[in-house]
Amino acid sequence: MKLTTASILTVLLLSSCSNSYSPPKETAPPFKFKSLKLHQNNSAGLRLWDLYSPRASYRIDQRNAIITNPSGTLYRKGEATYQISAKKGVVTNDGELIELLDSVKLSTLDQRKINISAARALWRPAANTIELFGKPQASDPTKILTAGKARFNLLQELLELRDQPRLQQWIKKQNPLQLAQLDLRVKDANWQLLSGKLTAAGPINTIQRPSSKQQRTLFAASLQGNTRENWLDFYPPVLISEPARKMQINAGLSRWWITEERITSSAQARATLDKLSVAGSNLELLEKNNLIKVGENCELSQPGEFLSANNCIWNWRTGEISAFGSVELKRKQLNQITLAQELHGKTGNNGLIVFTAPGRKVHTQLRFPQAQVGEKRRAAEVQF
Repeated sequence: MKLTTASILTVLLLSSCSNSYSPPKETAPPFKFKSLKLHQNNSAGLRLWDLYSPRASYRIDQRNAIITNPSGTLYRKGEATYQISAKKGVVTNDGELIELLDSVKLSTLDQRKINISAARALWRPAANTIELFGKPQASDPTKILTAGKARFNLLQELLELRDQPRLQQWIKKQNPLQLAQLDLRVKDANWQLLSGKLTAAGPINTIQRPSSKQQRTLFAASLQGNTRENWLDFYPPVLISEPARKMQINAGLSRWWITEERITSSAQARATLDKLSVAGSNLELLEKNNLIKVGENCELSQPGEFLSANNCIWNWRTGEISAFGSVELKRKQLNQITLAQELHGKTGNNGLIVFTAPGRKVHTQLRFPQAQVGEKRRAAEVQF
């Protein structure tokens, strides 16, 4: 009986001591590998991705691997499509999450020559997404897209740009010594790398540089385009302004053809050019030729004069303007009306256009006021 009691006391004493003190646990050293290879196939057996590292250390208790200079390949329908690399990384839960660190780069393996870079990336293979942090950037030979953060959907090949996205577009190719011809800032943007489809939510704030000495601003509600077909659609209201040339254009849906350097709008538009106002539909702005064309229902107005025609062309560099088809020119002075099939004009030093029709058949009507004799008399009409 005493032994039993003594035994119980001894057990209680040992239990009390064990609760107050526990020796430090020894952490198992990580396993060192000369190389690490991971890969995943889909249900049909086609390769989805693979990852290789020349050096790795693996901790069984934490189920993660520290990898050095990882590089891998992403596949579409079993074909290698993208190359991915970084200087180091961490593989967690045997590939559930792959964190890539320092100089992360994702590049296409075809003629698109698209490169995506970031300081850090979180790759979730099960979700088919790669989140990019630390000044993510996407580029090809003619453009650069940047944002505060981004996410790449591997299945859709969709790059989602968030937190102050910016698009810089060059006409021919990127040139670090030359400002981009288009510098565009949006609320958020999505770029489908396979088709080239680009969408952006507004407001859209754009700087357009037709030349090194020329700059315009362009505002729009939203944007949609295709980087492979080289066009961008700006959704209304669209406002193009160039203060140095006293030019402003209010337009509807407008398309900017990047490589052709022209803007077209089939909707009704109005442009003011110093003292001249031009309105109509099927507007076309041709940068290479310094021309603005109004394809339908052209209306020109300036102090004291109003002209209407089927279509017209204005050269903002030379100041020359031409109107074609059912031209009617009205002048307040003498209530003059001139009808012709074609009229030409040129901007003078006072900013006004003087119209002429050399060698062309015109019909002009004048109304001269007559002196009042006893009662009101109608003004005489003269036509020639």
